[in-house]
Amino acid sequence: MRLLQHVLFYILILSFYSCSSTSEEMDPILPGPENKVKVKGKVESIKGGSLMAQSGTNTKGSIDLVFDEAGNYFLHLGEDFMSEFYTGTVTVYLSTSKQLSLSESGTFQLVSVVNESGEHFFPLPSLPESKFNYGIIWCGAAGIPFGYGDLN
Repeated sequence: MRLLQHVLFYILILSFYSCSSTSEEMDPILPGPENKVKVKGKVESIKGGSLMAQSGTNTKGSIDLVFDEAGNYFLHLGEDFMSEFYTGTVTVYLSTSKQLSLSESGTFQLVSVVNESGEHFFPLPSLPESKFNYGIIWCGAAGIPFGYGDLN
């Protein structure tokens, strides 16, 4: 039993380090980080919530679907956003549940890569379908969630 605990502990540690890729190792089909997106005028929240940490990370902060005065839609991570950062493989998704299921098409929408703490505005092509009620912070390399937020 003790050996099993040690093995599981090392697998968890390796999972976190496997998310430590550099930008050169990024998956070429993932959208790049959108840290410098300009919003126009006042931003209004459509629905939002707070991120809950998962998988032993320190992920926290606000997450909202918003629109600006020009009618552009964004997924917004607030100034208080923080996570374990593993550049290039930490991605943001919209999901139909707090358990991201990449094998079930129609249950998620890839938003962007995120690579640092703090405020982010990720552009969306349109208002996401109402079925997307969760924001997910995901470590793609390890296939584990770093956090989720219920969008109310």
